Amino acid sequence: MLFHHMNTPEWSSIRSLLFVPAGKLDKWDKATASGADLYCLDLEDSVPPAEKDSARAGVYEFLKKNRHAGKRIIVRINSPESDTGVEDISMLCELAENVFGVMVPKLDEAGALKEALNRFAAEGKSPALFPLIETARALENGFEILSVNGVAGAIFGGHDLAMQLGCSKDWDVLAPYRAEFIRSAGGLNLSLIDMPWFGLNDEEGLKKETLDAKRFGFTAKAAIHPAQVSVINEQFTPSKTEVADAHEMIRVFEEAGGHAVAWRGKVLEPPVIHQAKRIVERSRNRS
Repeated sequence: MLFHHMNTPEWSSIRSLLFVPAGKLDKWDKATASGADLYCLDLEDSVPPAEKDSARAGVYEFLKKNRHAGKRIIVRINSPESDTGVEDISMLCELAENVFGVMVPKLDEAGALKEALNRFAAEGKSPALFPLIETARALENGFEILSVNGVAGAIFGGHDLAMQLGCSKDWDVLAPYRAEFIRSAGGLNLSLIDMPWFGLNDEEGLKKETLDAKRFGFTAKAAIHPAQVSVINEQFTPSKTEVADAHEMIRVFEEAGGHAVAWRGKVLEPPVIHQAKRIVERSRNRS
C-alpha cells in the first residue's frame, strides 16, 4: 500500500504541520530540523503553473529515494478536479513507498473528495485524506466533507477564504468561520489544523494566535517557516500541570462512581472527563 493509516492516537498527537514547497526540496534538512510533527510537500500554491510538471517529478524522485524516512509526510496536490491534480494523483499511485496522506485543496463539496478517493481506490490505494476547507461553500458543506471515509484531519484555509470573502485575516474577523469549521468536525475525532501565521517576524503574534486556536478546539497549527514550529509545538503540548490536573479529575470522577462531582470549584461530568482523557492521551503520545 502506498498510504499508511496511523491509528487515532497518533493522528491526535499532531501539533504542527510544516509546508515544504515542492520546488525547494533542497531545504529538506533545514525543514526537518524544525521538529514538526507533520510535513506537507506542497505541489499547489507554492509552485508556479509553469513549474508544476518539474515539481511533481521532483516529489516523485524524492519519495522514491525514501529521503523522508522516519518523517510523517503528506502531499498537497492541486485541485482534484483539475488536469494537474489528476496527474498529481497518478504520480502518487505510481509510488511503492509509504507517505502518510494527501491534502486535498479547492473543495466545495464532498463529491470532489470522494472522486479523488475513488481514483486512488482504482489503483488499490487507500489514502489518509486531509481536506483543505478554504471556500464559503466548503464551510457550508463541512460536516459532509469531513465525514468522508478516510479523512484523518482537516485544515482551516483562512487565507484563501478571506480572499474569497474580501475580508481581513484578523482573528476577530475570521473567528466565526473558525467556529463553523470546528463545529463541522464535532464528534469526528480528527486532527484539526489551523491556518498558518503569516507574520514571519512576529513571534508574539504567532504565539497568541496559536493559543487562541487551541482555545477554539484546534489540535494543531500549520507553519510556513521552520522557525515557527517550536512556538506551535510548545503551545499544543499539554503542560505538566494540565496533565496532573487531568489525571486528578479522572480519578475523582471515577471514585464518585461516574456521578457528577465538585472539584476545585468546578463540576466534573462526562464531557469534562472526556476532555481530560484527551489531554492525558496527547501527553502520552509525546513521551
